[in-house]
Amino acid sequence: MAANKRRGKASKYIIYSEKGLLCDNQWKLYLDGHPIELLTELRRQLKEISSKLIEKFNYNSRYFGYCIGDDKDKVYIYVQKERLRIDLCIDRENEENLKSAGFNVKYVNNYQGRSGWLTGWRVPHNTKKINVVVKWLLKAFEGNL
Repeated sequence: MAANKRRGKASKYIIYSEKGLLCDNQWKLYLDGHPIELLTELRRQLKEISSKLIEKFNYNSRYFGYCIGDDKDKVYIYVQKERLRIDLCIDRENEENLKSAGFNVKYVNNYQGRSGWLTGWRVPHNTKKINVVVKWLLKAFEGNL
């Protein structure tokens, strides 16, 4: 079930879940023409890891945001035609580890980037390293699961 607004400034483009993940019919239509297999698998694995996970979707910018309970957002996944772009609430020093694992990271100077997040992690839709991606997503939630 989605609520129209939640903590903080409300946005007319954001759909919030009250608990857990959004239903597929709340976001799939907005991603027509975008590959969603990787996204669907990441969402499935995140759902299995914590029942406290809360998801939001910005249908204008095509990103998903994740937090645990009432905590602030820790992960943003932007759905692009060629890839997923992921911003994580972990130190930028981790960029080299992601590059060593074969990923491309191009810093994004957005609010999260200026706050010290690792931003601009580019994950191709056809990656075979789903377990690596999930591992890093979970790192952003450490201490909250």
